[in-house]
Amino acid sequence: MKEEIYPNAPIVLMVAEIKHVEHKPLDEKQSRIIYEAVKEMLPIGDDGEEPRLTFSAASDGSLSEPQFVQIKVRRYSSRDKRTVVTISPDAISVETTQYHRYEDVRQLLKQTLTALVDAVALEGVTRIGLRYIDEIRVPSDNDSGMPKWSEWVDESLVGPRDVGIRQGLLPTESEGTLAFSSGDATRLVLRYGVQNSNVIESTQRLRRPTPSPGPLFKLDIDSYWHPENISEFTPDQILAKADLLHAPVRSMFEGLITDRLRNEVLRRG
Repeated sequence: MKEEIYPNAPIVLMVAEIKHVEHKPLDEKQSRIIYEAVKEMLPIGDDGEEPRLTFSAASDGSLSEPQFVQIKVRRYSSRDKRTVVTISPDAISVETTQYHRYEDVRQLLKQTLTALVDAVALEGVTRIGLRYIDEIRVPSDNDSGMPKWSEWVDESLVGPRDVGIRQGLLPTESEGTLAFSSGDATRLVLRYGVQNSNVIESTQRLRRPTPSPGPLFKLDIDSYWHPENISEFTPDQILAKADLLHAPVRSMFEGLITDRLRNEVLRRG
């Protein structure tokens, strides 16, 4: 069945990330190969740095205190900086705050993976992950300004709000986590809750429209594959695994929202 594309979808960030055995930072020739593959969508290329947490081993085998180091990365961005591909020595990521459908991200990931294989000798994949972050905003049903979230999302996500209400306390924030496993190194982690600040802020690196402050309901779905052994780095196999990881994300989202949210918010452009 074809997935419905909501005119007012709440997705504020989608990330596809492939972690792999580390290689040296890209040189100019390697960067050019990847740029040629993605330039139609991502014409802006630049070098940058990202912080990484590292652990070093002492001579006795013990680990020292973790330290943050800056690693060189190569980025390819759309002109509005709403979509960015980042190539680091140990990962490839596609990030977008202008998500329309999975097939678009998949095509960009395919182009990047194929070009990277042409440019760099990669020894293997260590993790594949897809992450979707939703900020659900709805009209308030009362003078408090706080929506009755059980009418918009599955009631199981709301938590024991009545405990505080009986004491005259109005719930303003909540946080919950559920982890699921399929038994084949595939996991899905759901983080959810009510908050007043944006889950994702706009930055110079990756921009997003910034809405007015107010209560929102967060749905953060992280679907990933993290095998014990290092798998061969083959674009077709990576994409096939990404497809499998994507399959439960939409059904999970649909199972967590109500028809009222679909009809009164998501289907209104």
